[in-house]
Amino acid sequence: MALIIPEFPAPRPWFFIPPERPEAKLKFEPGEIINAVPYEGEMLLDFTSSMGKVSEVFYGLVFQLPKWGFFTAKIEESIFVSPVFREYYEMTLRQKEALEARIKEGLASVSRAISDFELVLHDLRKYQEYMDYFLKIENGKKLIKEGKKEEGEKLVREGEQTLKAIFIDQVDVHTGEGIALKLIAPRWPTIIADFMKLTDEDKDPKKIAEKLKVSEAQGVVLATKNKLYIEWREMFKENVKERYKRILGLVEARRASIDEYKEMLKPTLARYKMITDALSSAPGRAGILKSAFIRTGAQAISLDRVVVWAWRPFQVAEKYKITREYFDEIPASKAGFTQQEIKELKKIMPNWNGIVHGLPQEPSIDRIVRAFIPIVEIEYGVKITAYDLYKARELLLDQFRKSLPAFGGKEAWVFSPYFTFICIPMDRTVIRLPDGSQLEDLWIENLYAATRTQNVILVNCLELIARDKQLEEYMNVMLGEYVKKEGKAFPVEEILKETYGRVYGMEEKSEKEAGKELKKISELGRSIRKAIGKFFSIFGLEVQFLRAVGPYEFAMHHRLAKYHQRETGGSFAMVVNYLKKSFGVPG
Repeated sequence: MALIIPEFPAPRPWFFIPPERPEAKLKFEPGEIINAVPYEGEMLLDFTSSMGKVSEVFYGLVFQLPKWGFFTAKIEESIFVSPVFREYYEMTLRQKEALEARIKEGLASVSRAISDFELVLHDLRKYQEYMDYFLKIENGKKLIKEGKKEEGEKLVREGEQTLKAIFIDQVDVHTGEGIALKLIAPRWPTIIADFMKLTDEDKDPKKIAEKLKVSEAQGVVLATKNKLYIEWREMFKENVKERYKRILGLVEARRASIDEYKEMLKPTLARYKMITDALSSAPGRAGILKSAFIRTGAQAISLDRVVVWAWRPFQVAEKYKITREYFDEIPASKAGFTQQEIKELKKIMPNWNGIVHGLPQEPSIDRIVRAFIPIVEIEYGVKITAYDLYKARELLLDQFRKSLPAFGGKEAWVFSPYFTFICIPMDRTVIRLPDGSQLEDLWIENLYAATRTQNVILVNCLELIARDKQLEEYMNVMLGEYVKKEGKAFPVEEILKETYGRVYGMEEKSEKEAGKELKKISELGRSIRKAIGKFFSIFGLEVQFLRAVGPYEFAMHHRLAKYHQRETGGSFAMVVNYLKKSFGVPG
């Protein structure tokens, strides 16, 4: 469900925000924000027609709005089909059941691929250890050739001792009782230690006995074991090299298969999530339960809902005269980004120079936008990052950029921070009557238009970003790449950083508050202006511009009513007239 933006500066008498909603706690000051709906800018519309007419008008409207210069977006969508409406029911909701089966099968394939990957990865780690021992020996031999004898001999000795230990534990122990070194150690207690001291040149029993000061019989055993070890080592080395090469290729194949299975599953997850059953939410269930015309067990009926947003800027007389068709480049800090956020953005975009294009009103990321961030996070169950704020600005900037040439039949946008916002919530009902005939009904409750400032439109853009992010995070959680925590999804790496960051060698999360100084300065300026305004009001002098703490219009009964709402009312009437004309309604 979309946020309920409080109306300001003068809410309509019947406008109400439920007190349990977080938006009800927001407080605004004059000039900070405009979200004003004209009294005549709200209407309930209901059209009944033959089959196909509603779809025809719907698509006609959403294609016509961009031609009038509006940006359009879908913010909400759901469907309900009565089981009595068998054909439509099987064609829609049965698809969701089929997608569920495909998702289960796909997740099982991912799980099996991960299990196979873990098995071959275990083998790879084991053979990688062996390869490291041989690498240590080769590095030691190289150092000896370069004249670093002491350092080289140390590496060779370490590698050889490890391999000899493997030989004793895993190979020689199986040669039989009375022959294996471990089994004859009680007779010659130092024989294993003596074996470790041997080099590849030690093959003569007499020389070994003299070198280690042991009996000739022990020298014979050591010479025999050393020859066997050298033969085993060369054979083992070739075997390890071949197996490591094969297993490394197999590991990469398994890793690629996991990624491929996940990518193959994402479209199915997206299709499943996009079929939103109205009964899956509490408001949807309550609405269908209370609807007098919906008789789920007796009447063949379907209901689909979509909420469309549309907005475009308009020029206000004398306030913002549009004399340019290009965008200023400004530092991100002037756009309202904190230093901490700029650092985060540079990590995501390494080639970014810290410069952004300016919107009509800067700083665009102001107190109002930031006040809505936690509410957006609660409503959509996502975490809003600095990059999300950047994308919200870019979404609005792109709309200005694309309208600059004014080609292709689209009306050009004026460079203004004032917008006409239109919300079109449409409920399409299809009813099959007992005689077999069908009819469609389009219920729009309520179509409304509002004058909104740039910061409110940025909040709307942020909602669209959050909705996209919600779908992506849902897929990532299903695929095990994200973890749900306190109603929000976080990457696995971020959870590890918070819990076992030192163990994983990750940089611990900073707890510094971003933008603290910026907030202090902003609050100081607001408090000074308000104090001066209140001082003059004591003497009956309403110096409103001193009481206003924001850059936007604040005189509701003067400029807003006379100039702004006239633009909004005209756009509202244009949409209403289009709908009435399409359905053949007079007037």
